[in-house]
Amino acid sequence: MERSYNSLTGLPQDVKPSPESGLLLPENAGGVLELESRKSKNISGMTVFSVDAQETGEEFSALDIQADENYMIDLIEQEGRLDLSRDDLNIDLYTENDVLRWALNLLTHSDAGYLMVREAMQKDWRITFEDLKGGEYLIDVTEKLLVLDNHSMFPSALCASKYFRHMIAVSLIKALRDIWQENRHGGFAQKYSPEHVLILERVRAADCDVVSLMVAWDLRSEGYPFIWRHLIGSEITDMALAFSADLDHKYYGLKEMNEALMRAFRQWFENPIRIRNCDRDTLDYLDDVLMDSGEQDPFGRKKPSKMNIEVLSCLPDKTAYLQGKGAEILSEPLYLSMDDEINQTHLFHIMYDTEAHVVEDVPFRSAELARKIFPEG
Repeated sequence: MERSYNSLTGLPQDVKPSPESGLLLPENAGGVLELESRKSKNISGMTVFSVDAQETGEEFSALDIQADENYMIDLIEQEGRLDLSRDDLNIDLYTENDVLRWALNLLTHSDAGYLMVREAMQKDWRITFEDLKGGEYLIDVTEKLLVLDNHSMFPSALCASKYFRHMIAVSLIKALRDIWQENRHGGFAQKYSPEHVLILERVRAADCDVVSLMVAWDLRSEGYPFIWRHLIGSEITDMALAFSADLDHKYYGLKEMNEALMRAFRQWFENPIRIRNCDRDTLDYLDDVLMDSGEQDPFGRKKPSKMNIEVLSCLPDKTAYLQGKGAEILSEPLYLSMDDEINQTHLFHIMYDTEAHVVEDVPFRSAELARKIFPEG
């Protein structure tokens, strides 16, 4: 029997997301895939350079220099030297480590920031800098290593720039929140199908931005307003304004704060660029899972429940700002739609690869039929 193929995607016409998929995809899809991922990867071969190392041509492996504090902060070793009890932050900055100490001290002036820093210390996480070509951070869960982007700057220039120091502080908040989530939920690919992984990763990415706003607001209340001002002028300005809309001019408590967090969360999905970039990174991650696995379909079959969504919003104080919103997130097109044609095509290809059995370059939907026609294959 002949099969018809979609002229835009190059996939068989009958390859579509499952009926249970939460993602709402338009019928047409297409485009050229040329993507880069900022998701967590194994970076055991990463190299860290210092100014002195660059001058001498010397090279240091990030995983072999734990004892050299000029290049890396081992958080658990910092516990004795780092004042986590409201230090005044008046420290001179000369090296990348100084910038990290400054940022870590700053975050401890927020209750949520303090708890995230303390947990990372207790779990033996380490932090270093690398040129990530525009990415904010990478986390290597296996090695418990957090890599922050140094924006291709020498330590002296990084120390002198308030703008980039503030950017690093924001990236550190998001990365610590990502680590917090990773410690509790791990990866989604082994539990959920690809289309559902996309939804969960959107929620997790939005949550990292929301928590950065909450910590910045805490710091503002404690007399350190510069991170909040930085976010007001950043790419999440719209989220910051939504967050602070009802907090600036009245007394607020836990209820009002949770409402502010929910407003900022919803605003994240109002920007199609954020959704597109998050989906792109997730799809690249799913490609890596598929490539590294020896299985035809390494993904799970679980469909997220409303509780699976709401639990991702649990804060260090054990409150969940998405409580009662899980069903809405799993049903409203604002949270589920995928309008980017390139990402649509990419998802279709991943789903096709998990369903088709390719023997001698011929795709089969049935492994049994493939064995009958190509017994040697």
